Amino acid sequence: MGEGAIVVRRATAADARALLPLLAAHRGADEPDEKVDRYRERLEALVEHPAHRIVVAEAGGEVVGYAAAQDYGPAPHRDWSIARMHDLWVSPAARGRGAGTALFGAIRDWAEQHTRIRVLEWQSLDVATDFYRRLGLAGEHLDDEPRERYELSVHLPSRT
Repeated sequence: MGEGAIVVRRATAADARALLPLLAAHRGADEPDEKVDRYRERLEALVEHPAHRIVVAEAGGEVVGYAAAQDYGPAPHRDWSIARMHDLWVSPAARGRGAGTALFGAIRDWAEQHTRIRVLEWQSLDVATDFYRRLGLAGEHLDDEPRERYELSVHLPSRT
């Protein structure tokens, strides 16, 4: 696993291949979900899509984690939008070195700088609740899920 400082940057089409092993490892911890599979199959195109923000964490020149979010755009009754973070994952060998915090920060910065986004939301498995608590975030338990999942959101400052 790559050593050195963690560097977070926007993903490029060239990163899509490097992300495949990480996606597969993350997928192993997830239950089957056709929507998620289709999203990941389109990753190469999505890194360039203006409504998506995909960032990678590198250590020693090796991609060790990624985060992906999407701006859903404004609803007809409002001029602001909600963004959803689809994934935030760091290779187990790279955890504990700040990559997850840096990836979340990059997604939050993107959402805060994207003038239409006022809410960033996502779901988390219970295994990640301590990570989000360390960031000062607490989620709401989703009772209808077979596994422990939490809904989290961050309300961003309005720019009006």
